[in-house]
Amino acid sequence: MSTEHAEFPPLESAPARRTWIWALAGAALVIALVWTMRRPQAAPEVKQPATLANVAAPAPEAAKPAVAEPVKAAIAQVKAPESPNVLGNAVATVKNMAMVAKAELDREVGRTKTAQAQAAAYRKQIENLEKQLGAARAQIAAMQTAQKPPPPSDQEQILQTLAPVLRTGNGGSP
Repeated sequence: MSTEHAEFPPLESAPARRTWIWALAGAALVIALVWTMRRPQAAPEVKQPATLANVAAPAPEAAKPAVAEPVKAAIAQVKAPESPNVLGNAVATVKNMAMVAKAELDREVGRTKTAQAQAAAYRKQIENLEKQLGAARAQIAAMQTAQKPPPPSDQEQILQTLAPVLRTGNGGSP
């Protein structure tokens, strides 16, 4: 029996997937979300309604404070809806991020369980092949013992031992 060849053919497996790329992409996404949440919002520009009086002549000094008051009120109205729900927006964002993280975790857990099941299937396959190999070796050993000639009898053993002595005693002739 030659030992040049491997007893088991190599098992083909799927190449390892690079998960660090996805981890970096997820981290970049989280950083981008946190950055957009923490960045101060730019105040929307409130345009004055264009009237013929505004275009035709510059407003006198007394009219300027009257115009500034509606602008301030408009800015306050725009900012007012954001302030009470800041925590709600943050909680909603965190929930969305948690859902994404949960989905990623579930996907990775599923992949891990699939890999474990595949490894268990490979172990069973290896055990089955080892049993078959043992049975094949036993058959080969049985065939080799069946092909061997029977052991020599006692008389034959004695003659084989004394044959060199008898040859030399007769002067080398039979």
